[in-house]
Amino acid sequence: MGLENREKRLIIFPLIALLWLVITIVASAEELTGEEILEKTRGKILMAKSGIALFNLITEREGRELSCQKIKIYRKITKEEEKQLIEYLEPPDLKGSKFLFLIDQGIMYSHLPDIPREPRPVNIKSTEGKKTFMGTEFTYEEIAGTENYERKYEVQKLKEEIFENYPCYCLKLTPKEKESEYSLIKMWVWKEEFLPLKIEFYGEEGKLKKVLSNKDIKKKNTHYIPYTIMMSNEIKKTKTIIKILEIEEKEPDEEYFTMRYLRR
Repeated sequence: MGLENREKRLIIFPLIALLWLVITIVASAEELTGEEILEKTRGKILMAKSGIALFNLITEREGRELSCQKIKIYRKITKEEEKQLIEYLEPPDLKGSKFLFLIDQGIMYSHLPDIPREPRPVNIKSTEGKKTFMGTEFTYEEIAGTENYERKYEVQKLKEEIFENYPCYCLKLTPKEKESEYSLIKMWVWKEEFLPLKIEFYGEEGKLKKVLSNKDIKKKNTHYIPYTIMMSNEIKKTKTIIKILEIEEKEPDEEYFTMRYLRR
């Protein structure tokens, strides 16, 4: 009997240890703070990795298309720096317009073929970053992915919800400073991938101003990408829709992030 008991203990103890490890991992995942969840969402709205993408940028008003531009984006992300170049391919009057974002520096350079002047740096971390990008509902900060919510907002973790069949963390963001663009932000974050599926932006007196929606989510290699990104202006009743046509996850050549290419 003594030998049998010893053999049972040799089997039971590792099982208990394994069970305890699983419980600890699950518990730690559930105990993520709102700040930790928010940090994990950074850079996941358009391109989270280095790559090249071709997409249509569509503006609508009450379901009627107002404009459609074809754009190519080059993004390079390393430990040292993050860069992004946006180049207009269509329509003809915008073809050749380029915007170079040195994201870690918070600086943008632009080149418009019809305006013959040297590109000058614009600080997108200032009020310039709050302006709308080329008549869209996205700001320069949102297009560049430089919006730092955890620095500007207090985060409250709300009750989890199922949003369009995705289990989500729900976050409530309130500004740390009185002079803020938004009085409140609500965010639904897919638990598995930390991808924001919906973000609501509220203005004065709690009035809903804009809604960001990530849709048509597909797996690309080891992660998920929203192939349709829509920003709705609830006051003006307009929408800007990014529809990704092609995406290639490879590091673009350094030439795309030079002043020479910008002026070309």
